[in-house]
Parts: sequence; C-alpha cells; structure tokens
Amino acid sequence: MKGALNVTAAFLFLISACIWLVTVIAIPLFAAWAHFMNLAHVAGMSFATLMHNFLVLMAYLYSPWQKVVMMPNFVSSTAGATHFADVQHLFVFNLVVLLLTAIPAVRFLGRLFRERRMYVLWRQALWGIFIPIIAAVAMAFNFNAVFIGFHELLFRNSDWLFDPRTDPVINVLPESYFAACFVLFILMFLGIMAFILYRARRDAVDG
Repeated sequence: MKGALNVTAAFLFLISACIWLVTVIAIPLFAAWAHFMNLAHVAGMSFATLMHNFLVLMAYLYSPWQKVVMMPNFVSSTAGATHFADVQHLFVFNLVVLLLTAIPAVRFLGRLFRERRMYVLWRQALWGIFIPIIAAVAMAFNFNAVFIGFHELLFRNSDWLFDPRTDPVINVLPESYFAACFVLFILMFLGIMAFILYRARRDAVDG
C-alpha cells in the first residue's frame, strides 16, 4: 500500500511539475509567438503593452486572492472572466498538488535512484511513454478536436468559447500557441519517462 502511494505521489509530482514548468515557459513562448505572428499589430497596441497585459493575465492565474481578471487593455465579458477564473482554479490546484507531493516524491525517487531500483517504475514509465505518444498522434491529425475535447473534459460550461467581439484577448491567443504549449508538455514528460526507462533497464541489468 505504501509503495503504491509513493508511486502515485511520484507521478503526480512529475506531471504537476511539467505543467508548472510549461506555464513558466509559456511567457517567453508567448513573446516569441507575438513577435513572429505580429500579434501586437493584431491587437492594435505596442509589443510592450501586449506583453504587459499577458503578464497581468499570468499573474492573475496564480493569484487566488484576486477574484476578477483585470487586463488594462483588454475588456472581458462575464463568460470570459468566468473562464479565466476557472483556469485560475486549475493553475492553483496544480500548484497545490506539486507542493504537497514534492517532498515524498523526491525522497522516494531519490531512494530508488541511490539504491539502483528504478526498475520499480518500469511499468508506470511505459504507460507514461505510451499515453503522451497517442495524444501527440491525435494532435498531429486533428489538434482542434483534441483542443475541444480537452476543454470539454476540464470545464463544465462553454465559457471557454470566446467571442472576439466581447473578449478580444482571444485574437492574440492563437490555437497554434496552445498547440506549442501542449507539445512542450509532451516532450518534457516523454523525456522524463525515457530517462526513468533508461535507468530502470540499467538498474535491472546491474542488479
């Protein structure tokens, strides 16, 4: 039972850590997207103003004490504000999971690494490779369908369907940017799973 809890904590930690890292990298990634897709021109403002608004949005998503998003140069409809609040709850929940699992997960993974027993995670790591690859293939064929399914899974309303007339911020959040964030998460997680499989195989042979 304790072993199963340790494995669960470890994988929750790895998943939540990858998600958190993606949200951090999402800031310079957006800057790159804004530059190459000329999103400041689309929004009718300077690049610096656009980035300031994006940083305000990202700060809001990690500020549970802030109840309403208030970007200085983008208005939000009631539905749009509600969706951003829903996303905030998910960001904060992921951060809580990361913090709660960090110590037990690091201790467990560190012990397995030191004792050369990473093979304990062989089966879970195989699933950790298989599922993201399936998701990547699905995204390659039809990212829009995956994107819609992702939102329908996480949100119980249709507030995420932004109308550019009432929530113009959607004009500077192209689908390709979110696709890049998804790909970043998949590559990051696959890299970790590949390392675990490599160590698991080596530990099993050496053991």
